[in-house]
Amino acid sequence: MTIQTKKYTIVLLMMMMLLSACGSKSDSGDGKTDEAQNNGSASKERVVTVYEDAKRAESEEMKKKIADFTKETGIKVELNIVPGDGVEIYKKIDVDMISNEKTDIIRLTNPILIDKYGSNGWLYPLDELMAKENYDATKIYGKYLPKFQDGKTYVLPDQAGKWAVYYNKKIFDDAGVPYPSGEWTWDDYIETAKKLTNPAKGIYGSYMLDYDNYMYMLARQYDVSGYKEDGTSNYDDPAFKKALQFFGDLGTVQKIQPSWLEFKSKKLSWDGFMSGDYGMHFIGTWYTNQFKDKTTYPRDWKVGITQIPVPADGKGNNNFGIVAGYGINKNAAHLDDAYTYVKWMAENSYKYNGNLPARVDLSDEDIKALFQKTSDDLSGEITVEELDKALISNNLGFVDEKITGPGSTEYSNIILQEAELYLVGQKSLDDTIKSIKERADRAIKDAAQ
Repeated sequence: MTIQTKKYTIVLLMMMMLLSACGSKSDSGDGKTDEAQNNGSASKERVVTVYEDAKRAESEEMKKKIADFTKETGIKVELNIVPGDGVEIYKKIDVDMISNEKTDIIRLTNPILIDKYGSNGWLYPLDELMAKENYDATKIYGKYLPKFQDGKTYVLPDQAGKWAVYYNKKIFDDAGVPYPSGEWTWDDYIETAKKLTNPAKGIYGSYMLDYDNYMYMLARQYDVSGYKEDGTSNYDDPAFKKALQFFGDLGTVQKIQPSWLEFKSKKLSWDGFMSGDYGMHFIGTWYTNQFKDKTTYPRDWKVGITQIPVPADGKGNNNFGIVAGYGINKNAAHLDDAYTYVKWMAENSYKYNGNLPARVDLSDEDIKALFQKTSDDLSGEITVEELDKALISNNLGFVDEKITGPGSTEYSNIILQEAELYLVGQKSLDDTIKSIKERADRAIKDAAQ
């Protein structure tokens, strides 16, 4: 072979290699390869990426759900873990949405977040994806399906939780106090908590968190709206002033739970009740899963559940709760697989976390089976009958726990900011209510522009 022939042979081999490489990705004619069309992932592996906070990512519930989802669908789940708890995660996601981050899935834990992310255009509309397979979200989720002004569907709900009082049976037993059961008032709750509180042992009778709705929970039980008929803030209604004072007094006057200052200075956590230092916890039913997870929360005490207390005047006999759900980032890298994930989680999450499902297509027997599974997962610490009485078969009505409407995200932030000044003694109650009203009116006006 001559030198010239060798050169031609080498060139020919190089051209064949290039053609072979190009041929490994078929072109559809629109400039996109099969790989690009398959959600941007290699054809040999389907992937979906999901935002999760650090604590939730390590929970047994999350690990089990992901394992079952992957087993059933063949789609691998990769978590984008954000340090901190369920509050800090949204600070990062907010920034990521502005910078076009491509993490596929966003879990939205309350109606304010659902409205914010949907209305800001950060979520991918699900309507065309659902239409392709004739998926009837309204039939499955009914009244719990989040609505948006443009008429599109951005979120599928995975829970429609209610609130309850969970209690530590050991603390009750040690104090010789009977377990709470059936109808009771906030006066009853306070008196019970006082009997449980033992400063010498570091025990409080009650535990509540630093969420905005605790500031106005009493007003919501009376079903007082956060908006007037003309669309302005209704925070000057006396019910909101009474509610804020009531919450503050639980820590500073009644001394049955950590005051706001103690909660913040000691950096107490959303899962603080699991420490075993508190007699009762007033919280949503999403919390049930913490009691199941004895790996993360080993404990030597048993838990009970009862319905929430109500105002003594008999005019605020309402439970409250929220809808939470999943949405797809509008810039998602794996759109089809992300849709599969959202749909699967919306339909199946209730089987893992003990919360009430957002599905209206389930029968009474399905709900009973859910309660039975929860009871079994808790080794019978809570019975099916106790769950039913606390959450379903009682005389309580139901209202949204959050103030939702125009500017609701900023409205919520304003309540927390101003209420904190009152709760630490830096602002009077009247001035606090006045400031919330004035600032909320501006936020509502800005949201309308």
